[in-house]
Amino acid sequence: MSEKFNVYEFYSQIEQENILLSYKGPVTDFLLTEFSNDIRTQLREERKAGKKVFSIFMELAQNVLYYSREMDGFDGGDKVGILAVIELDTCYKVMTGNMIPAESVPQLVAKCKKINSLDRDALRAYKRELRDSPPHSGSKGAGIGLVQVALTANNVLDAHMEQTDKDHYMFVLTVTVPKQ
Repeated sequence: MSEKFNVYEFYSQIEQENILLSYKGPVTDFLLTEFSNDIRTQLREERKAGKKVFSIFMELAQNVLYYSREMDGFDGGDKVGILAVIELDTCYKVMTGNMIPAESVPQLVAKCKKINSLDRDALRAYKRELRDSPPHSGSKGAGIGLVQVALTANNVLDAHMEQTDKDHYMFVLTVTVPKQ
């Protein structure tokens, strides 16, 4: 990174790219409440797409809150991640990123591939199957969040893994929501 960070260039990029929300840091319940209120306010004119964006944002942000392996440097109690919502001409993009342990990568990649391979009816059946089965170790719920995101967006999960060191990967998930 250069010695001098240009805040104006950063500001201009946010304006030009129509970034509705961009955050990197500790993720807390309080922040998620504030971000969700902001998203609802910004998208109140886009009722159908706005509700979808809100729902998807909350699910993905909660995944960061529950599963990120990176902890803040203040008291070490909050999980760290990146959250963004971008408006394009025909759609919104909801993006999140967080550190995950290397041993979680194969299972997460397989789950995303399976979700992306299923049609709407098969996704619903898979969601019921997950809900009725016992949770995986380390899971904070029934494991249906990503399935619900795919159903809500009616679109694929664009998942990307970037190795950061031998023990961790940055898991970046982008979901596209058409404006309709």
